[in-house]
Amino acid sequence: MIRDSQQQLTFVQEIFQKEGGVFKFREDGVMEIAMSSSTGQAAPNDDSTTGGFEKVQPTGYIEGPAIGHLILVEGKAYFLNRDRGLPDSLTKRLKQEAAEQVKEVETNSVQVEGHTLFYSISKTINDGSGVLISYAWAEYRNEMVGTMFRNLLLLLIAFMLLSSIPCFWLARYLSSPLTRMERQVKRMSEGNWHEAFELRRRDEFGRLSRAFDEMRQRLLRQDETQQALLQNISHELKTPVMIIRNYAQSIVDGIYPRGSLEGSVDTILQETDRLMERVYELLSLSRLQYVSSREVPHQWFNVDDVVRDTVERLRFRRPEIHWIVEPPAWRIHGNADQWQVVFENLLDNQIRYARQQISITASVDDSLMRIIEIRNDGPHLEAALLKGLFEPYRMGANGQFGLGLSIVWQILNSYGAQIEVSNEESGVIFRLTLSEEDRE
Repeated sequence: MIRDSQQQLTFVQEIFQKEGGVFKFREDGVMEIAMSSSTGQAAPNDDSTTGGFEKVQPTGYIEGPAIGHLILVEGKAYFLNRDRGLPDSLTKRLKQEAAEQVKEVETNSVQVEGHTLFYSISKTINDGSGVLISYAWAEYRNEMVGTMFRNLLLLLIAFMLLSSIPCFWLARYLSSPLTRMERQVKRMSEGNWHEAFELRRRDEFGRLSRAFDEMRQRLLRQDETQQALLQNISHELKTPVMIIRNYAQSIVDGIYPRGSLEGSVDTILQETDRLMERVYELLSLSRLQYVSSREVPHQWFNVDDVVRDTVERLRFRRPEIHWIVEPPAWRIHGNADQWQVVFENLLDNQIRYARQQISITASVDDSLMRIIEIRNDGPHLEAALLKGLFEPYRMGANGQFGLGLSIVWQILNSYGAQIEVSNEESGVIFRLTLSEEDRE
């Protein structure tokens, strides 16, 4: 601030360039300069602007008492402010420092009776023959800091008050959709799946709302599937149990519904196998859902061994079927028991619907993806059945409900493999595409 005030005293140089310039301060604080008249005589008592004192409007801090200015010319000291508060000893010291100063401008400070005085000495007046000393006490600096702090604090408070309005609006804008979605999620937790998420926004909240609605729809389908599962399980288990009970009671009463004891017992055994098959499927599905949430031991194994072992165990169900078994000589990294369940359920489906032949082959397509194809010469599948063939308890062509293909899909999905089913001219084909990470 002291240096800036010195730079603003541009009229001082002009004063000393004029011969006979004299300073004068009036009672109202206005500084005047006594100019030489046209005859070379000063007119100190003339207030006109020609040949006497002319008014000069000071710039910067010259008029205030905080920053003082002292001009030294030919050993004489001229104060540019009415305050003559500098002690004579301090004035002499400043004169001595100015005389010893080499640089054009230097700044320094001095302690005077416990107070600090900051000053700047500039040798740029009257081509170096004059010296301008500007000074200010430390109290003025502290006062300026306090004033700036108060102004900054007031500005900060005003800014906070003004910014609180858009902040409150923004907070309400952001919290309103979250509150609404919270109420909807709470209703979902209470079992109300049918109310859709309606948040018509195109920002992140809109995308989050759509994601919640997709989750709601999946949960709704899952709930409907569970209801259908309970109904189908009760139906599938009730029928064989009722038949077994009726046949057993008839045999106890000496009545043979199939005409003979052997025929009636065979029916009981068939229904027992049917009942065991349904229980096995439920246990497999439950075990799969349990294992899918936990890590199972994986190791490399030969697909050929699993496929041939499964074929040998299931072949006896329909001995009249001709088998073409050309399994791949590949190694898969995974759990051999899970892959055995995959081939068991797929081949069980083939045996159920095949007429005369089942084939198992392997190939590599143009993109080097390894594919296992399982074909049967059974009847074609309807388009509606193809679309939801791998859903739990989907009714088959013979009016039976099953979980086998659903278990297959869940296992393959956990390995990143894919399965597709389509109709061919000679029958139906199931195509398994293995992922690159799980094959060798």
